[in-house]
Amino acid sequence: MIEIIPAIDLIGGQCVRLSQGKYNQKTVYSNQPVLVAKAFENQGYKRLHLVDLDGAKSGTPENLDVLKEICSETNLIVDYSGGIRTEKQVEMALNFGARFIGIGSLAINEPETFKGFIQKFGAEKFIVVSDVLNNQVYINGWLKETKIRIFDLISAYSELGINTFMCTDISRDGMLSGVNIELYKSLKESFTEKYIIASGGVSSKKDIYNLEKEGVDAVIVGKAFYEDIIPIENLTTNQC
Repeated sequence: MIEIIPAIDLIGGQCVRLSQGKYNQKTVYSNQPVLVAKAFENQGYKRLHLVDLDGAKSGTPENLDVLKEICSETNLIVDYSGGIRTEKQVEMALNFGARFIGIGSLAINEPETFKGFIQKFGAEKFIVVSDVLNNQVYINGWLKETKIRIFDLISAYSELGINTFMCTDISRDGMLSGVNIELYKSLKESFTEKYIIASGGVSSKKDIYNLEKEGVDAVIVGKAFYEDIIPIENLTTNQC
């Protein structure tokens, strides 16, 4: 059964969504993200994908207070990403209640630093978060293209014990245009023993079903909820 993970993206403490990762194409949905998180929990969801877009852009976490509040007021299993660069920041996020830390840009720019995190905190605490366009990984809040292919990135960090990988297709994210089934099918076929989380473009229950059919382990749902394209009560994990 595929796991459905609601998403909250944060800018300035507000719940927002971007279109194709563009900061100048921002829609604000709520200035009370904790209430949004509670709504997801009340509908039976167990997980939450919490993205600090300010942190992703600036290189330092800027919404840890929101993380702390959500974790203290809900029982959601939260993964937090955006701007984590130091051991102290990892420790703070974990102490504030994050179950997992998503690492994106750092995995590319400072692999030795990330290896140090893995050695100190354990590989099970981390998710390698990749933003992808045409199989190339982007960093710094989707603003900078790298020369690294998503398949090579997963291979490298699999060897270091990372088991969970989240991949966002930038071309689909926030566009409600449907998921890139071929991308996630290829990833799952290449890394059968890894936990692959798909993100970007979910616009219907059919998208969820198609990912599940290809063996994808989990999917992030964001804008489809906020735009009420798919009512949140229609996507509990036992209904897909």
